[in-house]
Amino acid sequence: MTTRLDRLLGLLESGATPLVRSTAARQIGGIQKQHPEELYNLLGRVYGYVGSKSWDTRVAAAQAMEAIAKEVDEWEPEAGEQEAEMDADWLTFEQFDVDAVLRNGRLLLGSAGKEYDEVKATGQERVAMQRAQIKQRLGLGAQFLDEDLLDDVDLGADDVE
Repeated sequence: MTTRLDRLLGLLESGATPLVRSTAARQIGGIQKQHPEELYNLLGRVYGYVGSKSWDTRVAAAQAMEAIAKEVDEWEPEAGEQEAEMDADWLTFEQFDVDAVLRNGRLLLGSAGKEYDEVKATGQERVAMQRAQIKQRLGLGAQFLDEDLLDDVDLGADDVE
């Protein structure tokens, strides 16, 4: 015997029209209203349809999640919970020292931008620098290796002038 939820989930997947699917989604939201303790179970069941190959099924699943979210009560922490959070050792705006960050902080960049600097070099020097960069990016630099694994012959380039 199938439950009402199973039948509604079936309609999400195989409803004849978008109207049928959206009605099923709204009714799934109604189930959340009737059984608020089953929120995670309900979301887990609907989430399986979000990755469906059918576009209509994905839309209906998203509508069902929206209907579920509308029926969830707003969370209001109790006074004891707020005090516990305030007592925690969190950084506050008053404690934050911008000068110290600028003086001692590190750059949050993936690159210092050296690869964009224009280098005034001849053709041979530029090729040598590019080969060194390739070796470094591939992790084949000689800093940890006794022998050179990547030679100029491996790069397949003849002498460029």
